[in-house]
Amino acid sequence: MKEVRLHVASIDDFFAGAAAAGRKVDEGDFSEQAGIIAFENMEVLLAVLTANRWQLLRQLRKEGPTSIRHLSQSLKRDYRAVHADVHALMVTGLIERNDRGLISVPWERITAEMAIDLAA
Repeated sequence: MKEVRLHVASIDDFFAGAAAAGRKVDEGDFSEQAGIIAFENMEVLLAVLTANRWQLLRQLRKEGPTSIRHLSQSLKRDYRAVHADVHALMVTGLIERNDRGLISVPWERITAEMAIDLAA
């Protein structure tokens, strides 16, 4: 299963996680790990993952690879707004564009992890 985990992490935590992943590879552990997308604080995570963008991700996952125009029509939303949301989600790594120019969600599962002490 292709999974990505979203969480709030400091820069130090991010690099510690990257070092741990590197050690696993050095030890010969090439097992598939969940992808990780870290946000500097809860406000940034919530600014990226709005209700409209979550709905967009779900619809895109349901439809499979498609164009932004078709996605905006199926969501009954303005093309420009959907285009902006797609761009934000692509920059974050939650949406990909294939060689034919179609967009898709490469993840089967998106999990958000948050600790109350980091979210404050």
